[in-house]
Amino acid sequence: MDKSPPLYTEQCFQGPPEEGVTNPRATLPQCFFSRGWDAAADARRWPPVVRLLEWLLLGLCVALLLACAHRTAGKQEPAVSAVGAGIPYAGFAVGENPAGGAVVMDTIAGPAALAGLLPGDRIDAAAGEPVGAARLLEIIWSSTPGTRLPLRVIRDTQVLELDLVVGDRETWASPSSWPSRVSYVDSGARTAGVWLDEVNARVAWAAPALAPVNDRVDRMFGELARNGTGYNRLSLNRQALADPGTLIAWEHRLVQDMDPAGEVRSQVMPMLCEVLALDCGMLAQDSPDGAGTRSLAEFSASIAVANRRVQAAFAEAGQRAALLADLRYLLEQTAENRTLLDRPQAIRGIRAMQMSRRVNSAALLEAFGLLIDNAARQPVVPAAGRREPPKALAALVSGDILDYEEVDGGYVVMGGPGPNRYRMERLFAVIDTGGDDRYVWGEGEPLETQTVIDLQGNDSYEARIGGPGAGWLGAALLIDMAGDDRYASSLGGYLSQSLSQGVGGPGGAGVLVDAGGEDLYRANGPVPSAYDTPAVFMSFSRGVGFGIRPYDHGGFGALIDFGGNDRYEGGEFSQGGGYFWGVGLLHDASGNDLYYGNRYAQGFAVHQAAGLFSDMAGDDVYWALRAAAQGAAWDQSVAMMFDGSGNDVYRAESLAQGAAAQQSKAWLFDAGGNDSYWSSVDSAQGAATDNSYHFKADDPILSLGVVLDAAGEDRYSTGLANGDVRIRHAPDNPDNGHGNAGIAIDESR
Repeated sequence: MDKSPPLYTEQCFQGPPEEGVTNPRATLPQCFFSRGWDAAADARRWPPVVRLLEWLLLGLCVALLLACAHRTAGKQEPAVSAVGAGIPYAGFAVGENPAGGAVVMDTIAGPAALAGLLPGDRIDAAAGEPVGAARLLEIIWSSTPGTRLPLRVIRDTQVLELDLVVGDRETWASPSSWPSRVSYVDSGARTAGVWLDEVNARVAWAAPALAPVNDRVDRMFGELARNGTGYNRLSLNRQALADPGTLIAWEHRLVQDMDPAGEVRSQVMPMLCEVLALDCGMLAQDSPDGAGTRSLAEFSASIAVANRRVQAAFAEAGQRAALLADLRYLLEQTAENRTLLDRPQAIRGIRAMQMSRRVNSAALLEAFGLLIDNAARQPVVPAAGRREPPKALAALVSGDILDYEEVDGGYVVMGGPGPNRYRMERLFAVIDTGGDDRYVWGEGEPLETQTVIDLQGNDSYEARIGGPGAGWLGAALLIDMAGDDRYASSLGGYLSQSLSQGVGGPGGAGVLVDAGGEDLYRANGPVPSAYDTPAVFMSFSRGVGFGIRPYDHGGFGALIDFGGNDRYEGGEFSQGGGYFWGVGLLHDASGNDLYYGNRYAQGFAVHQAAGLFSDMAGDDVYWALRAAAQGAAWDQSVAMMFDGSGNDVYRAESLAQGAAAQQSKAWLFDAGGNDSYWSSVDSAQGAATDNSYHFKADDPILSLGVVLDAAGEDRYSTGLANGDVRIRHAPDNPDNGHGNAGIAIDESR
């Protein structure tokens, strides 16, 4: 399959790098980032000697993302904190060729990238002194942040003169290098069974030879769960890696709690508190009763209180305008590029992520709870005698205004039953009583809070920055009670570019709940493919938890649709999945649905992530045009896909339909119906492929891919027959375990 770009996974261990690598720090504890290799791509990117390196040194010695115990052999240095001021930072990985020369292996956001260093460059001299790898490290280590180091660099046949300005670690350190905010706690054995337990029991019975493979990869996941780095690492991610059934049990609770017939606040707030591991005792009180008993002035006073809560939450973070500018940069860059690698202003994104340590998340969540309470007690529609709105408000609202209040330099508005147009940049709240309305968010600075309650009508929500229902350094609530509505935005909405429709980024959670109806969810352009695939677009949408690799660990995202014949259109990374320590799920309760995606879609997980996709009923069509879809896991991840019933069609490419690679596990379980499974290649339908990322010959860790179809007359492109069991297991295969540990079970009868 096509591999992800050369990004990184944290690992620290004792011992030298792989064979063929000479490293002046090889006998000391080192911090590495490991990655898999595409030989053809490497041949194009780096000279032959550099391609020998399979582990990249990226510790305090050069890039300084993690703390190591020593600097030089024989010299004990004081222990350093995970983040410290005055520690030199360069931001590149260095390797040593057989002649002792210093070779740049890769760069991340930092001074090296700003200086123009590229992978494959050979650093011939520093500060006028000829250097090898060891001496280059010593010079960097002895430098004070802010020191300018002239470098002589050989790139192919060119000799370049570049200036490296040594950075400060505290300036460049991202949350992934800080200790986790919440310590890992083993949750113990689950008391409630889930469908995954049944599938695993059948696999154990049908293929006992796979038990050692399964046990070894499970031990690896346990080690990942206990890893203590990453300030924003979620407990839910750790639990899902240690026991994937935990995520299914969480889904059951979430769907039950989010029942549209229930009470909104009691559903949302405990879930957010739990997934974000916040102390939410302040939110435990019962929601107040008495909807419709207050005036608009009382409603507006509660908005003002929520605004104060938001301001308190960000009091230690810095100036709001500067924070918003950095946040916008981060969102726009990651929406288009997934990462800050090679971005000339990457420090702005680093600053935005560093802000997470200075935000009072519990106070922010309290503000959101106040908005929910407020929305549950909508003000009464005023009697006759309307006030004439001021000119500033009239410029923001076209159409009938029943009532208004001024709040914190903005307005709370009650709109009439006719069509209205709202410019949202200074509207803290809109209560619209009817009509086909249009809500527009432009380029203005998003407000601390925003509430939209639309009671009826076919409405349009259009956003460039902020909304609809998107809190930027604040809290936002959108409730649309009826009508055929359209949500469109660059970052957020039902029809959007990317990062939308139930998405949780680092340190956050996003949940979209749709009560019913025939819905169109689209996030498929114009952000171009992360893999430069023509006519393909990047989504990161629709029940996705994502991290910003390698800088910050992912959050939790969920999309729950309770009914209707729905259409889900996405590009890359969409429809129930996790990316870089994220957790995501998509749950569709019923209906004949169509799912269209590209690479990484429909129950996927990649880079220490967990993903779950569930469609409970209906004759569904699952269509993915590239690798890794329909129960597919890549790079130490777990992915699950479940279909409850119906005559379904699965169409995908490589690494699909219960397939895993790079020390991962994946499951596809179809509980009933006459189903058709098609893939263009054989690496699908209960398969495992390459495991080169973390493979060690003396302690091999393989992947496990499972597909189980429990009933019906089914068809498989890979030749599996109804009632058959196919085990792909070659324990003596020396090729990094390629093709090992896959099983397909068809129980049709």
